[in-house]
Amino acid sequence: MPEIPAKVLFEELFVTNRDKVYRFAYKLTSDAERAEEITQQCFVRLWENIERVQPGQDIFPLLFVYVKNIVIDETRKLYREKKNLGELTLHKKEVQDEDSAENTLLYKELRKEIQQLVARLPEQRRNIYLMSRDEGRSHKEIADQLSLSPMTVRNHLQLALQFIRRELTAR
Repeated sequence: MPEIPAKVLFEELFVTNRDKVYRFAYKLTSDAERAEEITQQCFVRLWENIERVQPGQDIFPLLFVYVKNIVIDETRKLYREKKNLGELTLHKKEVQDEDSAENTLLYKELRKEIQQLVARLPEQRRNIYLMSRDEGRSHKEIADQLSLSPMTVRNHLQLALQFIRRELTAR
């Protein structure tokens, strides 16, 4: 009996078993796209081992093992990826929590320094700064309440901010 070329044997096995392999892969995964990929991988493995296949041999048990092993390998890989992603996400959250705590602490320290500097401002400048920044009042509202012009309020506020910036950068 003449030997069948590997390519012809493979094509014959592919045509005969492709649908059965796909259905089995789909049954294991419940995902059509994944079942298609597994089917392709299965036949790649078959091609890599085609020299071991005898013409007329029932090849489906071997393909069954290939499919099962591919699904197990993919499941393990997916599990490891999810586990690693979970650990990475947890680590990222811990870092963010640390950063958040550090930022909160830095903000509190900066706020305390600014309050100390504001306390050193002349009384009128301090009052204008506090009305503007802490109470959120406009220049016009402050000017009306203190019987000043809006330009004077603006100038006092600029001087207060310059003083605070200068003192903070000097530290």
